[in-house]
Amino acid sequence: MHFVRKALLVLVGAVFPLLLFATAFDFAILRVAGSPASVKQTLSDSGIYNSVVNNALDQAKQSTQADGSQIDLTDPAIKKAANESFTPQVIQNSSEKVIDGIYNWLNGKTTQPDFNVDLSSTKQTFAEKVGEAAKQRAATLPVCTSIPATTDPLSATCLPPGVTPAQVGEQAKDDVLNAQGFLDHPDITSSSIKAANGQSVFTKSKAQKAPQQFQRIKKTPIVLPILTVLAILAIIFLSATKRVGLRHIGRSLVVVGAFMLLFAWGASRVVVHNIIPKIHMDNKLLENNVHKLATDVAQSVDKNYWIFGGIYLALGAIAFLAAYFLGRGSKPAKLQSVPAAKQNAPPAPKPQTKQQTPKPPRKIQG
Repeated sequence: MHFVRKALLVLVGAVFPLLLFATAFDFAILRVAGSPASVKQTLSDSGIYNSVVNNALDQAKQSTQADGSQIDLTDPAIKKAANESFTPQVIQNSSEKVIDGIYNWLNGKTTQPDFNVDLSSTKQTFAEKVGEAAKQRAATLPVCTSIPATTDPLSATCLPPGVTPAQVGEQAKDDVLNAQGFLDHPDITSSSIKAANGQSVFTKSKAQKAPQQFQRIKKTPIVLPILTVLAILAIIFLSATKRVGLRHIGRSLVVVGAFMLLFAWGASRVVVHNIIPKIHMDNKLLENNVHKLATDVAQSVDKNYWIFGGIYLALGAIAFLAAYFLGRGSKPAKLQSVPAAKQNAPPAPKPQTKQQTPKPPRKIQG
């Protein structure tokens, strides 16, 4: 029985630090991505919405028209019109609709992500602005004296005879509305987000298991602390004395807490100074925003470890103090034990000394 008790103590003592690490890690993940509000706040603080449009245009670079010709999406006039139409606020509102729909699905409120982002009116505004820019530019062009090298309304160097600036603007507008390569499908739903094989990403077998796994993860902030408390009680119960058990718990808490503080201090510097700067993109504005987003996430996780590390150290100190005072209160007074029979026995009589009879005086002979 003694061997079983010691084996259980070793097992629980090894599991206890793992529970401490798991609890801190779990809260760190949920702090960043546990709710739509936290995700929205992180994205908003990063400023990533300010660079989405320019990055999309740079990635597409060209858009194919219905007649097979190309539109240069990196043209300053198109970029200006796009930024005026697809403002950061429009991008943010659209993104947050998608985030809410995905989290409703993860939380089991819907069978599929339920969101519908309709950017048709925004694309119409974008096309009209491009048309207006083309019209104003055409008004400054001379009339062509020969066959023009290009008929692109935004790159032509002259205006063909009989063509008015208004017609050029209308052509540019139609080219944007009918072209392919940038916002081909302005109505965005869960079914329109497809993988490389053309299948919706939310209908894959792995994606279908995501809600169940997410809901399990959300329960861990309740389960893990309960298991941790049970491990503490088991260590105290299985130890030789309560004092020994409290000292065992205190050591584990102090070691884990110190490691977390050291990890938070070191990881933050490694991620911020060594890993994030290696992320490079063609769009420098987007690159800076991604760097800030990654930095914010890393700092949020580090802050969580700082908090838990400090809590564990404080609890470890309390455990040591409790063990110290518990040990002082249980020390018996050092008294010489006297057998009960001797305590109740009457005192032994003192031995009587023999009285010496005085010797008779010596006679004096005379």
